[in-house]
Amino acid sequence: MTANDRAVLAAAGMSPQISRWSRTFDYMVVVVAAFLVLSVTQIHFILLAGDWDFFIDWKDRQYWVLITPIVTIMMAAAFQAVFWNLFRLPFGATASVGLLLVGTWIVRFHGWEGLAYFPLALVVPATCLMSAIALDAILSLTRSWVLTGVFGGLLYAALFFPSNWVYLAPYFLPVEHMGQMVSLADLIGYTYPRSSTPEYIRIIERGTLRTFEDSAVWVSTAFSGFACIFTYMAFWWMGTKLCTPTFIPTGRRFRAAMGLGSGDKVAQ
Repeated sequence: MTANDRAVLAAAGMSPQISRWSRTFDYMVVVVAAFLVLSVTQIHFILLAGDWDFFIDWKDRQYWVLITPIVTIMMAAAFQAVFWNLFRLPFGATASVGLLLVGTWIVRFHGWEGLAYFPLALVVPATCLMSAIALDAILSLTRSWVLTGVFGGLLYAALFFPSNWVYLAPYFLPVEHMGQMVSLADLIGYTYPRSSTPEYIRIIERGTLRTFEDSAVWVSTAFSGFACIFTYMAFWWMGTKLCTPTFIPTGRRFRAAMGLGSGDKVAQ
C-alpha cells in the first residue's frame, strides 16, 4: 500500500482491513456480474439462434450468415449501453460476446463430447469476437451510439463470415462419398447421424453443394448488416432504459415500516 493510499484511507476514516474487504467485495461483484452476463447471453443465443449455429453441416450460406450476427448483436448492444452509460467503459460488446463464446465452448465440450461422444469438429461454435471488438472500437472513437449503430452494425455483420472462415474453410473441401461429391462437413454429418433435424433447417437448401458457399453469402451478409443497424439501436435504447436510475414515490405505510417519520424527507 502506497503512502497516497494510506492518506486516502486516513481521510476517509477507514482502516486497511476495511479496504481489503471492500476490494474483495468488488472482486466478488465482478465474478457474479460476469456469470450473469454469461448466463443471459447464453440463454438468449440458444433460444434464438441455437439450431442455426450448431452442427458444422448446418452452417449454410444463407441463414447462418444472416441470423447469427443479428442475434448476437442484441445482447452486445444492450451491455455496451450499460457499460458506456454507467462507467464510460467501451468494452461491453466484447465482454458479452467473449463470455458467450466461453459459455458455448463449455456446453459443447461437456454436453456433447463429454456425454454424447460427439467430436468437437462437428459442434464447433461460431465466433463474433472480432465483430464485437470493432463495435467497441467505433464507439470509443466516435462516442456516438448513432454512428456506432450505422457503421458498427454494418461492420459487425461484414466481419462475421471472414472471422469464421479460419476454422470453417477445411470443412468446405470436396470429397467423394458413395459416388457423390459432398463437402467434408456433410461427410462428418453422415458419419455421426442425429436422431432428428428441425424441419426449418432440413429444407434450407437441397443438394450436396450447399456448404461450398457462393455469392449468396454476401447477399445474406448485406441484409444482415442492414438489419443489425436497427437491431443495435433498439437494444441500445433498451440497455439505456435498464441502467437509468428511477425513484418510486413512497407512501406513509412504507415510511412507517422503514422507521421514517411522516415529516422526514424521502427521495421522490
